[in-house]
Amino acid sequence: MASSKSRAFHVPAGDAVQTLAEFARQSGEQLVYLVDNVQGERTVRIDGTYRVADALQRMLASTRLTVHRDGSSGAMIVVRRADLPVKVAPPAPPPMATGPPGPEIVRLPEFTVSSTPVDRYRASDAVSAVRVRANLLDTPSSISVMTRDVIDDLAPTRLFDVTRFIAGIEEGRGTQFADRQIIRGFESNGRTVDNFFQSGADNFDEATIDRIEVSKGPNAILAPAGVPGGSINVITKSPQFTRRRTITALAGEFDAQKLTADLTGPFGRNGALAYRLIAAAQDSRRYWADDARLRGKVLAPMLTWQATPHTQFTVKLIAAEHWVFREPGLILDPSVGEATGTPTLAPGFSYRSRNGMQPWSHVGTRTADVFALLTSSLGDHMAVRVAANARYYHEDSMQEFFATPSLKNRYNPYTGELTQDQTWALDGNGTTYVATLAPLFDPTAIPVRADNQQTVTTTTNLHADLAARHQFGGVSTQTVTGLAVSHYDNVGELRTGTLPPIDLTRPGARANATWADAFYGDQHSKLNSLDLYANQRLSFAHERVQLTGGVLRYQVFHQSEERSGTPPAVSVLDDSRLLWLASVLVKPAPSLSLYYTHSTNSTPVIANDLPLWRDGVQDEFGAKAEFFKERLSLTLARFSIRQTRVVVPNPDHQTDLSAPWQLISDLRDHGFEVELTGGLTTNLSVIATYTQLHLRDSLGRRVRAVADRNSALLLNYRFQLNPHLRWSVFGGATYAGERPGDTPTVDFTPLGVPTRHSFMIPAYVTTNAGLSCRHGNWLLRLTIDNFLDERNRLRPAGGRVSGTGLSTAPGRNLRLSTSVDF
Repeated sequence: MASSKSRAFHVPAGDAVQTLAEFARQSGEQLVYLVDNVQGERTVRIDGTYRVADALQRMLASTRLTVHRDGSSGAMIVVRRADLPVKVAPPAPPPMATGPPGPEIVRLPEFTVSSTPVDRYRASDAVSAVRVRANLLDTPSSISVMTRDVIDDLAPTRLFDVTRFIAGIEEGRGTQFADRQIIRGFESNGRTVDNFFQSGADNFDEATIDRIEVSKGPNAILAPAGVPGGSINVITKSPQFTRRRTITALAGEFDAQKLTADLTGPFGRNGALAYRLIAAAQDSRRYWADDARLRGKVLAPMLTWQATPHTQFTVKLIAAEHWVFREPGLILDPSVGEATGTPTLAPGFSYRSRNGMQPWSHVGTRTADVFALLTSSLGDHMAVRVAANARYYHEDSMQEFFATPSLKNRYNPYTGELTQDQTWALDGNGTTYVATLAPLFDPTAIPVRADNQQTVTTTTNLHADLAARHQFGGVSTQTVTGLAVSHYDNVGELRTGTLPPIDLTRPGARANATWADAFYGDQHSKLNSLDLYANQRLSFAHERVQLTGGVLRYQVFHQSEERSGTPPAVSVLDDSRLLWLASVLVKPAPSLSLYYTHSTNSTPVIANDLPLWRDGVQDEFGAKAEFFKERLSLTLARFSIRQTRVVVPNPDHQTDLSAPWQLISDLRDHGFEVELTGGLTTNLSVIATYTQLHLRDSLGRRVRAVADRNSALLLNYRFQLNPHLRWSVFGGATYAGERPGDTPTVDFTPLGVPTRHSFMIPAYVTTNAGLSCRHGNWLLRLTIDNFLDERNRLRPAGGRVSGTGLSTAPGRNLRLSTSVDF
């Protein structure tokens, strides 16, 4: 037996998660433990020659961990002594997670990611692959993780302020709200929070975020109904058993003026309970005007109960309220066309003004999310997770939109080009199309309308998952199986109002809407779904060859009823899909993996009152490597995606209510990504990414807001000038390539000529920088957004008028925050 032999050990003191792994490597023993149960325990240094059992006992002497040998397998099992108070700091997030075993150590399936990153900018594991913790090197897909340190450096107003440094992500529409993002060319329609899907117009407040994971490509297990390009999974903070209390005050020119409190620690006699309370409040001006406001409140109480060393229960409430100015009024100059180098605004419009839009035009939301998570280990090889989520979403929005004429009859029938100030019709003989001058708007009387949207959505979700690991000779297995049940109920009422036209010579004029008595839209919808899934991984040759297969049955009942018409329009989709994925991963060296994955996805949608399935597949080849003892990682991925019936909002509907709500198309995409993340040295961290893709619709046209090339670079350097001051400086830049600015409102002209994009957004670079200094319990941080002050340009794409996603880029913004721990 190996433990009877004496060996030379050189294991430094440190967190038990790392030191036990190092001990297993040096001893040749098989160690089994729950990572969550040993995390936070600090083992002592051992340096000398000992018997294995004696060395391990010495290591654990100052901890509340003990070891015993399994009689059947011979493995050494490390557990927490149940009779001692539990103070371990459980990791932040809720979903299942597991770190695949190395050649000499077995780690049981876990449900949370590690709370200790290997570098400020790099985490070594994630849960966004198949609901269990997975070492990123051993995951046969492209997954990017943004740690809390990255979030703190960037001080984001919305998720995209952080995720723009991830390969494959671009800015979508709704830059003031909804936080839509484009992943591998496909615009997101929501996000996942603690493994539960959310939709709505609310931005997620950074105060409650522990980390952000982006799993790219269709995922048949985690997100069968997600965006084809990938899923954004927000991992929220959780109670910690180590006491910490922080108050942060943020001030700046705009998108600032915020106060945050984050309190956590143990309580109770036996130390088995931990709490967390997060509160934040913000009231700030936006870039465009003093009376264009950004307001928000968040309150998030949380509680964790460590019932036994192997069982933990956590419950969280995250309640939020947001009020966000909709957007400034913008219309492009009529001369702007597809070949125009830099599109400009029409005369009378300013890049930094509301341009006549009323300051009460806003998106307002109130949300309450309850999360409950129970995790437990069943013996030495299995673990179970039961998670539930209930969400209440209320949107009370009053918004102002331009009501300019439709663009459908403004495309040149012979060329497919848009002529903004000309309409086209047959001449008197009915043989030739001729143009008629018809300016889209009069700058002294631009027609507008008001919309009052009242939406109430309730969602309930339940997940039950079982994860198991076994060793059968030279084959190790990981099985993850479970079910997910979801119910979604939505009632949305839309009322229109009349407003006087906007006169650009009097952009500050105030007006109130006169509301119609009848609803323009009165939609009631519900969706019930049942997911049954199983995922199996087989590992051979000491984990150097891994085969994975997964299958999911996705049963859906989706009903939508529009009650504003006579008779009401009812659409029903009652169907199921069988989805699957398969992958192979090979590790030629311990720090290098090569993989191939094939995955499918399907989404039930009701578009323009038609029930549809959006189906797609992805193939991905990739390589991953780790350097400097896992501190730095490099990921290369090449992918192709084929997607049917992709639904996007119709920009023409914003100004013409008779136009269809959605546009539907088939898309094909392929490209590659490069992502370098982690520590170049112990003091210098980096995120460097490059993306190239080729996304085209069925007519070979590029897709609105999607660039063929994007890249990003973020560097952080830490240093000390004296023992009392710790400094950190960072700088970042993102490059967004040229992209189409709009989607043609019709595919063909009356003569059968394909229509074309009417303008392009030129490539641009966004920079930011920051500096922080910590002295004892105090932290002072300066963040400079748009460091080079690249202003007076259009940023995200959408259409030729605001309301479609078109907006202007904010100028330089200096923000200063002060944090104190007490």
